Amino acid sequence: MEKREKIDKGSFLKEEKNLLNVIAERIGRIIERIDTKKALAESEYRYRILTDHVADGVAVIQDGRFVFINHVVASMLGYDDVSQLRGKMAVDFVSLDFRQHFQQPFKAIDTGKTSEKTFQWKCIKADGSEIWVEGHFNEIMREGNLCFLCTVRDITEAKLREIAMQQEAERLQIENRNLRTSMSERYKFGSIIGWTAGMQKVYNLISKTAASDTNVVIYGESGTGKELVAQTIYDRSSLYKKGFVPVNCGAIPETIFESEFFGYRKGAFTGAQEDKHGFFDLANKGMLFLDEVGELTLNMQVKLLRAIENGEFTPVGDNRARRVDTRIVAATNRNLINMVDKGLMREDFFYRIQIISIKIPPLRERKEDIPLLVEHFLHSNGNGKKGQHISGRIMDELCNHDWPGNVRELQNVMHRYLILGNLDFFERYAGRPVENDHLPSRNQQQETNDYNAATQSLEKDLITRALETTRWNKSKTATMLGIPRRTLYRKIEKFGIR
Repeated sequence: MEKREKIDKGSFLKEEKNLLNVIAERIGRIIERIDTKKALAESEYRYRILTDHVADGVAVIQDGRFVFINHVVASMLGYDDVSQLRGKMAVDFVSLDFRQHFQQPFKAIDTGKTSEKTFQWKCIKADGSEIWVEGHFNEIMREGNLCFLCTVRDITEAKLREIAMQQEAERLQIENRNLRTSMSERYKFGSIIGWTAGMQKVYNLISKTAASDTNVVIYGESGTGKELVAQTIYDRSSLYKKGFVPVNCGAIPETIFESEFFGYRKGAFTGAQEDKHGFFDLANKGMLFLDEVGELTLNMQVKLLRAIENGEFTPVGDNRARRVDTRIVAATNRNLINMVDKGLMREDFFYRIQIISIKIPPLRERKEDIPLLVEHFLHSNGNGKKGQHISGRIMDELCNHDWPGNVRELQNVMHRYLILGNLDFFERYAGRPVENDHLPSRNQQQETNDYNAATQSLEKDLITRALETTRWNKSKTATMLGIPRRTLYRKIEKFGIR
């Protein structure tokens, strides 16, 4: 018994000793950690004293969060105390347009690739405003973990000057390009055709608005070519090739208005199988053309107003606002001021979309342009035969028509004329045969077997009918025939055309 008691007592003492050793070891580790944290705290304190006396901002990012920042960074971002930023996700302070660039260094580490170590980003301040920063980052080790040491400085003032100079240079380049169009060629502006005073005014407004970034409303009756004017503004602006998104406002039901304009997220509603971009997303950095803007209801106008004012909107099913930079060009055949007076359009919405207005004259007010338009439709897209033209009598009928459908109606009439051989103003002249008198008749051709005489007869006939088509405007006739004006005068005198 005594022997067993001695053995149990010895085992107990041994276990107690082992336990004390474990406790002592753990206490030693704790003391070591405390010493390490004290050393780290002292190190960071010394580092903070150093970094707080430099002009640049300094920040250490670990696992995407700020673990250290100096007062310069806090001040840049509009905060009074560095503790307000410590532990925050750094990406939350980067503008949406630059977040992909911000993630590149971290992705490069994960993939073992190298990444650019200098950057220029837009950052978001505490009050929601944005600043430009320029900086440099390096990879460092902190407590055995990989971190990023970033040095940054505020370059907002210099960057805004640079952007303003760039925009001014682009504006001058666009304006110079537009002004290079000589006056002799002003009967055509891009794809728009017309030389009358009303159209010259439209051309001048297009040139000026194309060189700016202001919102525009294009007024005109149906068929006058409002979308063509909007497209020409886009083609001659700095937004060219950045996206032109036309939207027929009258064709969008109010029930799907938000999902069409602002897009939606997957699962936002039944049938939303995947994310969808709205019109504003598609037109980001480009131009959004709101055709028939007068058809928008008051409720639709309210929803659009914020997106147009601030460039911000929230997709359906999302809780985060999206920010885009989109130029708005609208068009309508209605009087928007009357709509405001009648309460059919919000006044703030009207003044937001209409900074500049362009009015396209109806075709009945610029009938002098009809011969040019006829010539264009006669030979555009491979239509018509080489040398084909419209007789004077047919041209008179075209010029005497009121054209309630404007240029679109004229285009349709010419299309039917080329296919059916009939001049048909929506059955008004149905069945009337067209004079095929642009070439000599078989009898005329048989009157002479002399090649030179036949050629001169054909040339005289061609010039005579071209003069009839343009109502004896020799400049237009020369343009139509593709010959110099002096050549035309010489042939008129040679053939004795009166």
